[in-house]
Amino acid sequence: MNRSVALGLTLIGVLCGANTAMAVQDSAQAAELESVRQELIDAKAAIEEARQIAEQIVLDAQKQANQINQSSVVNDSPVDLSPIEIQRGQVAVEIAAGTVEEIATAIMPNDWRIMVDVNNKEILQKRFQYVSTKSRDQALRDLLSPIGLKHQYFFDLKDEQGTKKPLLVISQR
Repeated sequence: MNRSVALGLTLIGVLCGANTAMAVQDSAQAAELESVRQELIDAKAAIEEARQIAEQIVLDAQKQANQINQSSVVNDSPVDLSPIEIQRGQVAVEIAAGTVEEIATAIMPNDWRIMVDVNNKEILQKRFQYVSTKSRDQALRDLLSPIGLKHQYFFDLKDEQGTKKPLLVISQR
């Protein structure tokens, strides 16, 4: 009977030890699960923050694109400038290889027409390298005088509908 009591006590000890080991293992797994759960919560919060930042970047980009579009519409629309403003207006022109007409078109405002009235086809087809940041009138004189040409502004010309269509005429002296 001592043996069976000892065996019973041994079994109880083993079971208690096993329960303790299982309890320790369960608590370790619970701690690990809690750690993983916290990492997932942190990751979810980081993803949400990144999504909000990305949305803000997209909104900012859309605002900037709209401002650029509005700005380009404003710059492309014809502006009713006085003759003095046309002639004295500063230009920034850089043409690597352009004809007289192409360079004059770059110098003049967008709504101006250019007419080159020159008999010498060589001058019409010749390409020039041209850079200027002077007033519009001075830039035209610098372009045309060395090759024996002159320019004249016609500010008040209109088309059939009565729309203002100013003209720059380039001719030989």
